[in-house]
Amino acid sequence: MNSIERKEYILGMLDSEHSVRINELSQELKVTRETIRRDLYTLEDEGRIKKVHGGAILEISTGETDYKKRKIEKWKEKEQIAKKAVSYIEEGDSIYLDYGTTTLALAKEIAKLKNITVVTNTLPIINVLVKNQEINLIIPGGVLRNNESSLFGQFALNNICDIFVTIGFFGCSGIDSKAAITSHHMGEVLISKQMIQQSQTSIVIADQSKFGSIALNRTANFDDIDIVVTDYLPDGRYELDYLGDHGVELIVSN
Repeated sequence: MNSIERKEYILGMLDSEHSVRINELSQELKVTRETIRRDLYTLEDEGRIKKVHGGAILEISTGETDYKKRKIEKWKEKEQIAKKAVSYIEEGDSIYLDYGTTTLALAKEIAKLKNITVVTNTLPIINVLVKNQEINLIIPGGVLRNNESSLFGQFALNNICDIFVTIGFFGCSGIDSKAAITSHHMGEVLISKQMIQQSQTSIVIADQSKFGSIALNRTANFDDIDIVVTDYLPDGRYELDYLGDHGVELIVSN
């Protein structure tokens, strides 16, 4: 396959998937990662795509969203976190998967399991798990948030009020010593708050960049959380000390 054919293939993948990853393209096209990078930079110079860390997305004018960007960014770190987080799951468990792209990475690990129940309100996660008939999938439903492909609202809250799970895995936008666990969208946060209370064990999965950041809405206090799984230790010690003071176990994936 020559460079023109590769670029047409990449554009075709972007048209259907909205984002691509260098590692996957390298394997699929049987060329080096550097060759794929050159193709992506050429397409970006032509104004046809947007190069991001680890891959590429379609330009904003084609309708890509922040969620699609985040699927690419720090994907390797999210995969590492997911591989560590999935080790907490045992056959027969019931699981809640929260909103976000790190939970999407975890869903791809969970998709390899059997005899578990998963509750989620995120359409990309549903699309990953629905392929495994040995996973019992529960979708509370609700109002669709288009740019995140998520469901939230009072209908969703009503449906989850009597659902209790073994482990809840929660994403976030920030982990701060004073603000605790925070996220951006109020509607999604209300669902997350409820499921934290209805999880026997609550685990936050977040890469190192989330430490020291604060989003608009508090999802949880540290006392509500049992474990935080991250990719490597943040630079500052204050957040780590504060987690320990509240009995939160910090797990590093690498």
